[in-house]
This record gives sequence, structure tokens and C-alpha cells, in this order.
Amino acid sequence: MGGYLMEARAADFSYHGRRVLHQISLNIPQGAYVSVVGPNGSGKSTLLRLLCGTRSCENGAVFYLGENVAKMNILKRAKQFAVVRQNEENHFPFTCLEMVAMGLHPHRSRFGMPNAEQMQTVQEVMERTDTWPLCNQLVTQISGGEFQRVVLARALVQSPRILFLDEAMSDFDIRVKIRMTDYLHECIARTGMSVVAVNHDLAAAYQYSDQIIALQNGRVAACGSPQDVMDRTFFAEIFGVDAEIIKDKGFLIHGNIENS
Repeated sequence: MGGYLMEARAADFSYHGRRVLHQISLNIPQGAYVSVVGPNGSGKSTLLRLLCGTRSCENGAVFYLGENVAKMNILKRAKQFAVVRQNEENHFPFTCLEMVAMGLHPHRSRFGMPNAEQMQTVQEVMERTDTWPLCNQLVTQISGGEFQRVVLARALVQSPRILFLDEAMSDFDIRVKIRMTDYLHECIARTGMSVVAVNHDLAAAYQYSDQIIALQNGRVAACGSPQDVMDRTFFAEIFGVDAEIIKDKGFLIHGNIENS
């Protein structure tokens, strides 16, 4: 991992008068896979929206390479950030190839056509995300899991410095989830991009993450490597479960604290 790409400094956010995030301070390293975890309602998706600039801080700020994200224009953000959300929707009958190629838009002129090199990149990404066989099918006629892979491919074609995933792999079966996560790690190693992923799958977060950011009641409750922060106290205090830590392998959940 290199230096820091992004920093949040004492960031607050309220929604309809209710404070959702409180004094969030954290760093996103370059070339890292970062998992954001926490109970339902802890502010994970809202944090991603602050980091990628689709929401603005009430107090504090988020900085990308020293620049206030809230002051970056949409095109500049699109050249640096890509976002894939859970259950993305599309009601227009684009082919899968057309949709993935939309990831090129931030990097070409308004009316310019993709060149051969760019289309080669599109094909390579589609092949690696197992969406190339779908290239001529309409996105309105494929399964939910296939559509999520198409959206992920579009985001990777965008060549982001930071890829934000908000439960983006929730529709994938375990085999596809492993393949896509392995591919993301290849992209990280090759390009130096970072991935910031909201993740309810704690086993996957432990296995694949360089850094864990745990939220609880809208505050950062823990931050560090999985091996450093995901201990028995972590599971008890943040998730209310009893966990047995298996050194260098992961953990076993034995049940709720109140029932143990």
C-alpha cells in the first residue's frame, strides 16, 4: 500500500434533523481493499455517500488527495471515483456491451466515439467479469446477479482511483463473489486503485480486507487490519455475538451474547 488517497476529518451528517454520522475521522490508503462493517443502521451507506461526494458533510470535511470532495465538480469526481450500489436498476434496453462502455464517458469528449484501445479495455473487463458472453443481450433481459456484474464491469472500465461498493456483491453466489473479489485484488495490485466496500459478510471482510472500518451508532468504533481489530471484544461490543478467534484463519460465531 502507498500513502493516503482520502481522509475524513471530524465529519458529521444529519438526515431530517437526525444525526446519522458523528465526528468521522479516517484515512483510505492507496492500493487497499477497505471493508466498512457494522450493524444495520450504523451509517455505512451514508459514509460511502459522504466519501464519494454524493452527500455533503454538515460539519468537517472529506478530502481526496488534499482537495475537498464537496468542492469537486461531477466530471472530476467521475474521473476519480466509481460507485456500485446494491440492487442497481435500469429501465432502458441497452445491450450489456453498451452499458459497460458507458464507463468510458468521463474520459472522452462529449460527442467522441470510443477508440479501438478503449473498446479493447471494455472487452477485457467484460471477459474478466464473465459478462462478455452477455454483450449482445439487453440489460432488461438478464438476471439480477448478471446485471450487477455488468454494473461492476462498467465501474471498472471507468478506471477509478477509488471504487466504492455498497453491498454490490450481495446478489452473487459464493463462487462468483470469490472470482470477482480476486479480480478486484488483481486490479488493486496492477493499478494502485483502492476499494471501499460496505460488507455484511464478516468472513469475507476478514479474509479479503487490508483494513476494516467498523461503525456503531454512526461513529467509528474500530479501524485497522482484520487481524488487529476483529477479536472477541470486537464481535461482542459491536455485533453482540460471542466469537471464537481462530488464529490466521478467521472466527466462529457461537451465538448472541444474551443467549450464551
